[in-house]
Amino acid sequence: MATYKYWLENVEDWCISRQLWWGQQIPAWYAPDGTFTVAATREEAYTLFKAPAFTAEDLRQDEDVLDTWFSSWLGQSKSSRA
Repeated sequence: MATYKYWLENVEDWCISRQLWWGQQIPAWYAPDGTFTVAATREEAYTLFKAPAFTAEDLRQDEDVLDTWFSSWLGQSKSSRA
């Protein structure tokens, strides 16, 4: 328990060696003012902002990707996860 508590209390930035150039891109979309939403597509993200003062083209998707162990789960169907 002490090791787990230490780990939680001493969280550090993600190791740069884990930043991949491929994989599932994080579905977070940022507005020009820095606010964000999570959506599968740019168009869906734009509608989630509820009458924004910018265009859909102004949205920027997060540049990071999910690492291999996580993204390998994303391709499974619902029935195989049950």
